[in-house]
Amino acid sequence: MPLLFALVFNDVSFWWVLPCLALGFGYAFWLYRKKSFDTVWLKRILFALRMLVVSLIAFLLLAPLFKTNISRLTKPVVFIAQDVSSSVSSNAPAGFNQVAYYKNLNALAEALKENYDVRTLSFGSTVYKGFKADNLEKETDITAVFEEIKNQNPENVGALILLSDGVYTKGANPVQKAENTVFPIYTVALGDTVAKRDLLLQQPNYNHLVYLGNQHEVQISVKASAAKGANSQLQVSTNDGQRKTFPLHFKSNEDQQVVKFTLDAKKKGIQKISLSLKPINQEKSIKNNQLTLYVDVIDGQEQILLLADAPHPDLSALRQAIESNQNYKVQLAFADDVPRDLNKFGLLVLHNLPSAKHPIQSININNKASLWFIVGNQTDISKLNALQSWAKLIPAPTPQSYSTSFNEGFFAFAITDQTKQELSALAPLASPLSAIQNQASAKILLKGKAVNGSTEVPQLLFSDLGAKKEAILNGEGIWRWRMDTYSKNNNFDAFDELISKSVQYLSAKQDKRKFVARADASRYNENEQVLLTAELYNDSYELVNQPEVKLELKDSKGKRYSYLFSRTDKSYQLTVGPFAPGEYSFTASTKFNNNNYSSSGNFIVEELNVEDLANKADHQLLYHLSRQSGASMLMPQNLTSLADSIKKNQKVKPVSFQQQSYQPLIASGWLFALILILLSLEWFLRKRNGTI
Repeated sequence: MPLLFALVFNDVSFWWVLPCLALGFGYAFWLYRKKSFDTVWLKRILFALRMLVVSLIAFLLLAPLFKTNISRLTKPVVFIAQDVSSSVSSNAPAGFNQVAYYKNLNALAEALKENYDVRTLSFGSTVYKGFKADNLEKETDITAVFEEIKNQNPENVGALILLSDGVYTKGANPVQKAENTVFPIYTVALGDTVAKRDLLLQQPNYNHLVYLGNQHEVQISVKASAAKGANSQLQVSTNDGQRKTFPLHFKSNEDQQVVKFTLDAKKKGIQKISLSLKPINQEKSIKNNQLTLYVDVIDGQEQILLLADAPHPDLSALRQAIESNQNYKVQLAFADDVPRDLNKFGLLVLHNLPSAKHPIQSININNKASLWFIVGNQTDISKLNALQSWAKLIPAPTPQSYSTSFNEGFFAFAITDQTKQELSALAPLASPLSAIQNQASAKILLKGKAVNGSTEVPQLLFSDLGAKKEAILNGEGIWRWRMDTYSKNNNFDAFDELISKSVQYLSAKQDKRKFVARADASRYNENEQVLLTAELYNDSYELVNQPEVKLELKDSKGKRYSYLFSRTDKSYQLTVGPFAPGEYSFTASTKFNNNNYSSSGNFIVEELNVEDLANKADHQLLYHLSRQSGASMLMPQNLTSLADSIKKNQKVKPVSFQQQSYQPLIASGWLFALILILLSLEWFLRKRNGTI
């Protein structure tokens, strides 16, 4: 059994206590060797007091430490996570009593609190603390529960009780995500695994953006459950007057039919496409019989040239990310075969150019096109410095690798917090640079730090001082960024947003308006918030944000909402929503130097119906989650028995933590009080004897 406390020394041996005692003895002997007292006992007492005081002082000079051992018993933390997505209520079995269920759930939490640290959560598209009694979440992300437990980082995770129907519509596969968990996961299987009689519209396949005067195809899947022999109709209508009807007959209980049709892009703007299925007898729900699609009808597509020194994996990653925004069309070319007509391009992306082999000074670069230089190990730095004047690039003796982080002081355009989080650990980029000396007006989005050192350089920076916008990406190898985002999230959304918004900023025509307000996207899901930004310029085109900026938002029914922007560093920002599906327009207004300014825009909020597509619960997924963690799956009626199951589980036990603390003995006030008392006692005895 360890001692509760002990004395330890940093740099000396415990045997140094003997010289301290010898010093005290010698000093006391020298002081009292010739002095005479009334009794020999008084002399011995005074001798002992002085020896003790001097020895203590000498002992403290050795800097001993007072070590304390503290044993702490920590209760196991039991997380209870309740699924509050809409599929839980829509897939509830007949006779399910939700009030009684939540009563039992709260009783379980109270029963566990006696022996465990109980933490309650609710989850849907994200995780909330505590229990929510409604099932209104439009998405289910089960893996977010594991992330929440990881973020809370308790010392002793005992168990997780997951109450869900097993349907997940967001995030990674929870069974794979939980493979390495060290705590048991008890699942409570909600919902009904028997498919109900129902029709639903799912998997729409269509172009979000089409060109005026063209035709475009829409493909929609109609799924039928327990509907053998039933007949229905798919009715299609648009806000520009087009109507179509398609008869449907279902030959089996589990039937799926694909309907394809074409529409004309008649008017510039938003084409609203309404899809409706005629209900069948005894249908479970008609909510998923309706679907609304929105298509942007525009006049033309922005042309972008991706010009490279040589083939490189970056080129494919860039092209796919840019073309994820249908406003852009990318043409890939190499410096050996440059297109003759560069005037049609609004942006030139130059990868590893200029190079020693291809000095692009000989290319007639369109003065109106914006330029994005991607600097790699083949880039000729001196020639690149000659092509632009706003950043001086300094080469390194050997190639460098730079890790990347976001600059929170960047406001030229908005990157969502989710994208920043997903791109927080990017693969390093290879660069030939050791430093970039940029003008103060340059806008830095990404910062780089040397992997094998402390050097910091701008990683992605923009300039708009000249007649055209320019950007420099310090490093090649961004194809790894795209792969990393997919491996983490099973999609490329975060990487595509970073590249697409950079291209959008560079290719946008110079806006000389003194007041501009814009939404950070043109489309939002109904469970997403809308981010709006505003910029106000003085007569010298410097950003200012002294006056208030108001926003008036109007939906398609004419209902108006009023807001006030918040000030950021030099601009304005406003987060609103979520909003109901539909079309929204906004007007921002302000007054500055006795002038009134306004700026307008619009965005679309789309219905999120992925939860309605789940016609039955997935108890198999819940069973696998419990089995691989060494726990079990229960039905809701057995909910209260979970307390006994957890109590019997040997993995869910308190953990004893041993904690040691060290305090310098010289910092102890009581020791100085003791020395003072001993000296005072010696002085009193000597004074009483008349020796002082």
